[in-house]
Amino acid sequence: MIAEKIKFLRGYVRVRLSGYAPERFLNLCSSRNILIWNLNYNQEHYEFCISLKGFWQLRPLLHKTRTRLLILERHGLPFWLHRYRKRKLFGAGVALCAALLYLMSLFIWSIEIEGNTHRTDEVILKFLESQDIYHGIAKGKLDCSQIEETLRSGFDDIIWASAEIQGTRLIIRVQENLAANQTAEEPQSQDPSDLIADKEAEIYSILTRKGSPCVEKGSVVKPGDLLVEGKLPIVGDDGGIVNYQYCSADADILGITRCAYEDSFPMEYEDKVRTGNSHSRYWLLAFGKQIDLPGKDPGFLHWDTLMEEHPLKIGESFYLPFVWCKEDAFEYRLVKKTYTQEEAQALAENKLQEFCEKLRQKGVQILENHVIIVVEDTVCRASGELVVIEPIGQRQAAAVTEVQQEGQHTDESDGDGN
Repeated sequence: MIAEKIKFLRGYVRVRLSGYAPERFLNLCSSRNILIWNLNYNQEHYEFCISLKGFWQLRPLLHKTRTRLLILERHGLPFWLHRYRKRKLFGAGVALCAALLYLMSLFIWSIEIEGNTHRTDEVILKFLESQDIYHGIAKGKLDCSQIEETLRSGFDDIIWASAEIQGTRLIIRVQENLAANQTAEEPQSQDPSDLIADKEAEIYSILTRKGSPCVEKGSVVKPGDLLVEGKLPIVGDDGGIVNYQYCSADADILGITRCAYEDSFPMEYEDKVRTGNSHSRYWLLAFGKQIDLPGKDPGFLHWDTLMEEHPLKIGESFYLPFVWCKEDAFEYRLVKKTYTQEEAQALAENKLQEFCEKLRQKGVQILENHVIIVVEDTVCRASGELVVIEPIGQRQAAAVTEVQQEGQHTDESDGDGN
């Protein structure tokens, strides 16, 4: 590929060789290191390509071998410049275009984010803008190592980041700590605290890491009941409690609870029916500014839109500060319809399944489903409850208990011992 570009820049010709001793001519070219390529034999003559520099070295060889050359084709930049040598405005335009391309190559026109799943591209781009990293920034102002450090310090869940400049685009790759996103949102305090029930439940399982468990599997608790106490008794030699060691209670507690469910929707609804009419609108984003192109209003009362953006670029990495935008509007009309009993039943079941799926994503296990769907003339209702296994417990400050030591009196004594 590079060799082809060099040949184009230096220029070359395709010639036809004929005469008394063409084979000797080729041997002389080889002995003098004159490069020829694409050599073909055709009807008692040879055709091949040779550079302009090599072509001007052939005169003594042609005379010695009594051969002659006929130029068939001319290729390369020297011939192109010679062809348009009198078109000064065209040449000036080419030079100006080259200067503009070089000027635009000094800036970043596209920022791409890769590897992010917890946060959207818009959130990260907005954060970068607050750090003066934006579309159109000069490459000389960018420090990739500083960008990486800024991302790691700006987002707690980003454990690795890299920034790379390719052409006129900035590629940022991140890796998030997904495990950190799945942990409990409530940080554990170092102050003594207990875990108490936040709802009525039957204890399904309890795994205590810190503290003293106050319930066991099968226990029925109500809101406010103590689940794990944030203090551990210190027992003396005589078997009595001499003091308490306090901690922040920590445990995984699952309880069997009942989750109420209720939903309803009318049997009559409005459906979108497309008319088949559509309208397209175009505009150009240049340096972040929108330039609207002439066009008429479609005059639709109701319509859906579909927008496409096509960044202009040269090759794969040379993005330009221009984006070609197209918006298609599709007209529709609203038609009143009524669900059939089967459609209403299916829609209600789908909504219930979506509700159950959201519970599962939160780590809730569904044991029993006692939801009843009733389809009436004007409304469809779904009501009942779900028996589920879910994490329970909330934190509250632990009460500090003082243990009276042997020989310690609660009443204050005077200095005379009376």
